[in-house]
Amino acid sequence: YCSTNVPSMGRSQAETLVGVTLRQLTDADAAAYLDFISQIPDGDRRFWKEDPSQDAATYRSVLSSGAARRIAAFDDAGMIIGIAGAHPGDGWSSHVAELRVLVDGRHRGQGIGRLLARASLVEAMEAGCVQTYVEVIAEQEALIEMFQDMGFLPEALLPDFVRDAAGDFHDLIVMTHRTDEHAARTRSLGVEETSA
Repeated sequence: YCSTNVPSMGRSQAETLVGVTLRQLTDADAAAYLDFISQIPDGDRRFWKEDPSQDAATYRSVLSSGAARRIAAFDDAGMIIGIAGAHPGDGWSSHVAELRVLVDGRHRGQGIGRLLARASLVEAMEAGCVQTYVEVIAEQEALIEMFQDMGFLPEALLPDFVRDAAGDFHDLIVMTHRTDEHAARTRSLGVEETSA
């Protein structure tokens, strides 16, 4: 994939990649979003943390609430194949945003998650957040490496913090990114311009 100027997404601006379009989610995307979510296994969906209700009214309510900035990756057929969000905190943590990324299992390993994560990081910066964080299962080594490449650092290991549908426990890693400390490194790694 090749992309230029990924960071400046804006509410109406769309970013076209090879076979993929990144843009902000809108009210008109309810059907595509609900179709995407319905196909994601519960275990994969847990880190999206949005209302699990499967109806258009709930989708529009979630979309219009709070300061979160949500981005989706669409394929050529207009189907959502990945979603991401920058979720700023409230009050004393309003300078911190949580990043969430979820890619359809059939489209993983193609760089879509990385592009969504980078675009969401920029959205967090544009929202005025100087720190961002992600939560990653400790076994997800490729995902951890991806965020480390973007300038995220492991800050905490929470043993047995996540329980999956089978009742098994997993360690959770919290990784953080300080915009003021890593801006130059982030630019050099391609947040402002990516290529593969």
